[in-house]
Amino acid sequence: MLFPFVASAALQNGKVEVGVVKGTAALIDPQAKTTPLSKGIVFQEGYKVETSAESTAELILSNGSTLIVNPDTSLEVRTFKQVPSELIVEGQYQKLDKEPSPSVTEILVFHGKVIGEVRKLNPQSSYTIKTPAGVARIRGTIYTVEYVVDSNGVGSLSIGCVRGSVEATVSNTTNGPIPVLPGKTVSVSGLSGVLTLAGSNIQSGNTTTTNQVPTPGVNVPNIPIIPGSGTTTLAGSTPPPPMTVALLDMDSSQLAQVATSLANATSLPVTFANDVKDMAKVAPSPGQVVPTTIGGSVPNQGPAAGNVVTPPSPAPNTSTGGSTSTTTQLMQQVSDVVNNAVQKQQQPDPSPSGG
Repeated sequence: MLFPFVASAALQNGKVEVGVVKGTAALIDPQAKTTPLSKGIVFQEGYKVETSAESTAELILSNGSTLIVNPDTSLEVRTFKQVPSELIVEGQYQKLDKEPSPSVTEILVFHGKVIGEVRKLNPQSSYTIKTPAGVARIRGTIYTVEYVVDSNGVGSLSIGCVRGSVEATVSNTTNGPIPVLPGKTVSVSGLSGVLTLAGSNIQSGNTTTTNQVPTPGVNVPNIPIIPGSGTTTLAGSTPPPPMTVALLDMDSSQLAQVATSLANATSLPVTFANDVKDMAKVAPSPGQVVPTTIGGSVPNQGPAAGNVVTPPSPAPNTSTGGSTSTTTQLMQQVSDVVNNAVQKQQQPDPSPSGG
């Protein structure tokens, strides 16, 4: 009778080890205490990482995946749970050729850019990168996610797949999940207003607003910078441009930048960078890329003051064979799988009667 309890308890906090750090970066614990980020530090979910304008940081997860935090980026490892395995050895995470056990990973990127390398995931695992404007579901193996807001309060989102499989879902659109094939990127421009996730500070003119919503991915307020919205307005601002969602090739410059990051900002074998360099050699130049608009341009009126924007909930993921709607449900799903496996292992082997 104790086996189901033991199985449920098996989904434990994963570990994140800090690898290569260049420049100045900070680690912020759940109590908001800030310490310098340095190689060898190990932390768990609930911690934030922030890089300065000239710094990068490598985060190595105990499921074998690597995350490069680019300059001027703020993120949080919101959820990282995994089933323990004897194959998980501290300091040896990058030597795994595939994920050793089911896991649930949720990274929140408040602003900035990340480049990730994910080993082949367990079929029951979930790996998502959430931004204020959309969600990337990662199946592997090399990807990029960037969310930035310019000085006029107009944001842009880019979700790229270098190798493997990525699925992108953009907030406030009816496009549904967009499969992003290797060498492709989903580009979203004309995001009016500053969308924030909990825990981020947004500077708009002389006003700083801190989002206090406890659960990103459920209700995320939009802090609009829209004339006449009744909230913060930039002096001399013009009506926001239409929001467009486009699918296009990753160009040679983008791929070369990924290759450089893999080579200089991580402890991964050089073969990873060399493979991407080879892709860059045959990729189109920036001027040759022709975007394919998905669903046409969307008039970007922005939400009325006080309204709440609900980012997309995780859609059915055909690659895992199941449908999930929240991180809690994902963790319950993994626990159920482990429960069933443990219970099946405890069943006595049938033997022929009279044997």
